[in-house]
Parts: sequence; structure tokens; C-alpha cells
Amino acid sequence: MSTGAWEQKKNNQVLCAILSIEYTTVAWALGLRNLQIPGQITILQGMPYDHARNAAVSLCLQQGFDWLFFLDSDVIPPRDAVYKLLSRNKPIISGVYYRRSPPAGIPVMLRDSKWITEFPQNSIIEVDLVGAGCLLVNRQVFERMQPQRPGKPWFDWRVDQQGHMPPGECLSEDFTWCIAAKRQLGIPICVDTSIQCRHVGHAQALLGRMEPLSTDVNT
Repeated sequence: MSTGAWEQKKNNQVLCAILSIEYTTVAWALGLRNLQIPGQITILQGMPYDHARNAAVSLCLQQGFDWLFFLDSDVIPPRDAVYKLLSRNKPIISGVYYRRSPPAGIPVMLRDSKWITEFPQNSIIEVDLVGAGCLLVNRQVFERMQPQRPGKPWFDWRVDQQGHMPPGECLSEDFTWCIAAKRQLGIPICVDTSIQCRHVGHAQALLGRMEPLSTDVNT
């Protein structure tokens, strides 16, 4: 498939799938209100992460959306993040956000099984694994992928599969999906480092640090 197949088309639309945890913050709600989304929003709640993401993919394909944008309910992207990601014409591309759990302040992206702690600013980089908290994927990626295992058509949570699957693949559903996309299709996993998100809870994770949560949405 040529690179041009991924290009943004006139009037194409994005399905923004929000994976909701039990609660969110005022800061995140204000961030969502501020976010520019050229399409529709669906909220997936009360399901395991892999089931929720698979349900979002099914909805995207059934309703004819060209792109699926995953947004977690504790990640606050810049207001123009979706449009910027679309403009990159990459089949799989993420913004940058940072871990809130140890090792905190580390970007949620890996290369050669190592957390990426240094990267060029305002650039498109390739990684091996990336979190799905601010992730844009073209529908054709999902259409071409084969199920990872029965009942797991795209995303597969394997953290609890120690002893049953190779140790390097007993990972979260977003990481195992990245492995499958690269292994099956050879599609690069890209990150736009100009899109710096906040990962928020009672505090917020930024590069190399945690700090008190701010409600400022001018990001």
C-alpha cells in the first residue's frame, strides 16, 4: 500500500474514543472541551482496556470513520493535537505523554526494550512501542490486521499471561498491539514530539518530574 493511501481526505472524519476510568479531573474536562475534534466522540466505560479499545475499533469500522483517535481520560493533549496528527499522514502516530507511575516522568514510548528519555523536539520519531493515551490510527491498519488470538481481534491485554506467553509479549494492550502492527504489517510506530500532553491525576506528570495539577488549558 502506498504512503498516499494514508493521506487525509476532504471531509474525512475522526472517531475520538475516550477510555474512561472511574473518575476524571476538572483539568481533563476543560482540556476535552478545548480539544478540536473533526468528527465524533464515543465514551467507553466499565470494560477492560483491551475490550474497550476493540469495541472502539469495531465502531470506527462499522460507522465508516477514516481515523480512530484514542484519548485516555487522564491525558490532556494540546487543543490542535488531532489536526496536527492528521497532517502528518502517518498510519500510526501518537503525541507524547509521561508516566504517572514509576518510573514517573518517563515518556510512554520504548525502543529496543528501553524507555526513551531523550528525543529531538518538534520532530517525528519512530519507536517500537507507544501508549494509546493520545494515539491516531488509520482505519486501514485495523482492516489489514489479523486477530492476535481468539476473542482479541486487535488489542490484547497480556500482563496476566506470564508463563503462558513469551515474557517479552506479556504487556499491556497498547504495547502488544504495536508489536502486532509491526510484525504483521511492517508499519512504523511514529510519535510527534511537538505534541506534548499532560498526564493528570492528583498530580501531573511532565518530562522528568511530577508537579501539582494545574487547570490551565492553554496548552
